[in-house]
Amino acid sequence: MAIAAPKPKSSLQPVGEQRVVLRDISWEGYLQILAALPQSRGSRLTYDDGVLEITSPLQEHEFYVHLIGYFIWTLVELMGLRIKTMGSTTMNYPRLKKSAEPDNA
Repeated sequence: MAIAAPKPKSSLQPVGEQRVVLRDISWEGYLQILAALPQSRGSRLTYDDGVLEITSPLQEHEFYVHLIGYFIWTLVELMGLRIKTMGSTTMNYPRLKKSAEPDNA
């Protein structure tokens, strides 16, 4: 009689996205952190009144972001509409003490 061993976890399986949350960060402190990071990076920052979240999305997430983007571009073109994209431009709102870096805006 043969018994199948459990399948070992592959190192090729996607690893969950990584998140770090920092609290009690001033707006000025957030801006210093943002300025110290390279423009071209894989992580996304979100700041909300003292709470800074730094997220590194999954590779799978990035795949679907682009797939959905292509779908939207196709629809916009077929419908004859105009579109303005800003990529993952950092949206800062100093008066509100809020900031976000969307996938595509």
